[in-house]
Amino acid sequence: MNMQIHYSLLAVALLATSLRAETRPNIIVIVADDLGYADMSFLPQSPRDVNTPALDQLASEGTYFSNAYSTSPICSPSRCGLITGRYQQRWGNYWYGQGGLPNEEVTLPQVLRKLGYSTKKIGKTHLNGGPAQHPLDHGFDEFVGFIHHTWDYIRLSEKDLAAYQERADGKPLGILNVGPLERDKGQAASYEDGFTTEIFTDEALKTIVAGKDTETPFFVQLEYNAVHMPTYVTDPDYAKKAGYEQPVWNRDADKWEFPFWDPRQISWNDWHRKWGHLGEVDPLGRKRYLANLIALDDGVGRILQSLKDTGQRNNTIVVFLSDNGGTINTYSNNAPLRGYKYMFGEGGVRIPIIVSWPGHLPQGQKRHGLASGMDVFPTVVELAGGVSPENLDGRSLVPSLQDHAADSGHEYLCFADGKMTWSIRQGDWKLINSPGWTHPNYRLDEANVAHPAEEYVYPDGLVLFDLKNDIGETRDISLSKPERVKNMTALYDAWRGEMGKPVSGKVRPAKK
Repeated sequence: MNMQIHYSLLAVALLATSLRAETRPNIIVIVADDLGYADMSFLPQSPRDVNTPALDQLASEGTYFSNAYSTSPICSPSRCGLITGRYQQRWGNYWYGQGGLPNEEVTLPQVLRKLGYSTKKIGKTHLNGGPAQHPLDHGFDEFVGFIHHTWDYIRLSEKDLAAYQERADGKPLGILNVGPLERDKGQAASYEDGFTTEIFTDEALKTIVAGKDTETPFFVQLEYNAVHMPTYVTDPDYAKKAGYEQPVWNRDADKWEFPFWDPRQISWNDWHRKWGHLGEVDPLGRKRYLANLIALDDGVGRILQSLKDTGQRNNTIVVFLSDNGGTINTYSNNAPLRGYKYMFGEGGVRIPIIVSWPGHLPQGQKRHGLASGMDVFPTVVELAGGVSPENLDGRSLVPSLQDHAADSGHEYLCFADGKMTWSIRQGDWKLINSPGWTHPNYRLDEANVAHPAEEYVYPDGLVLFDLKNDIGETRDISLSKPERVKNMTALYDAWRGEMGKPVSGKVRPAKK
């Protein structure tokens, strides 16, 4: 550990000595994966097929930030931004496989641990690969989950893994990860009849129940893999709730039919292109997505209920957000935004953030100032009575939470993929530079059945939008606002100059 980090953490520890451990709130940060911007039923733009009573309850007990953003339109970089409170581009982490998480970066659990918290990571950990991303190396005391881009929802046992390895006959399983999850460091967590969303919720409940009998406050970072692909495989009970029948997984069957991949019939790459990227539109695709959304919402509801049952709700901060925008590949709904995951339109980077602490923060509120996933770090640290490192890019949302007229602290937010695509949001203005994008699309009929449609086209070039009057980014006004384009480009260029160069296959310290 370098001296700068040592003194930063020491300062946090010293400033915390005036606070008794039992006076500090518990903290639970819940992260959804690829959640559609419209797919929460408390929102006015929510479609009729969405019902999320637990998320609705959480929003009613807290504050919803309507202009919140991830630091990337994809999950791995944005999760680095969340845990460090900094632009991950500072150490060259722009896209998949770039930069990882340097050991020099101070993380949220490290700071909270110095404040006397127990720290537990549950679920997905995808910090751009390599051994440097393990949660136990970055401030967590406990870990249950997986360290990969994705994991199967239900095939979580040693027997499932063995069945796939046998049928693959030495061929790679691609990014379909099946078999046991990991507990702490290297210990297999095998489940014969498990479902990841329920398993991860159960792990959070264990910490909540144990927390009522200890003076040590807890921090839980719960990162669901819902609603990330492969959403075509889910728990049969949740499939019924979404209006369709999910076949029961039988690892001993002679032939595996859709929605289960059979290596004897088709290669993983061909399977993934077909079902993971809409090479063939799945008529039940939207319903499969909704089944996993129902499961996620049930998990949030169980957590809120457990906090109430154990008398800890008013002593627990709950934060909810998504890692990035929804993806068209899983039939999410980003209305009224343009674009999806991977894209720099609003649909790729605008996310929900909800902060709830009944009895201490206003309830049933909305805030419209700029916010970022990076802000979670300084916000919960301030609410916990600590002080964050000075080099954070995130800004505490506490002033905005306490006063609707308070400034969010961000004059602008920048986004970049390290190549040609970038954007900047300043006030109501959004400037995007993109080489363009096309993707297969689908349409839904009145029965919520998906059908093929024309390709989705994401235009190229430098475009400017007035989001106050055009949230869907439909009218490019760059030609009529040359000075604004010039000024925002200069702001972006200055920001980009502070960031590191994109790296590949290695981890290096931040440029600044």
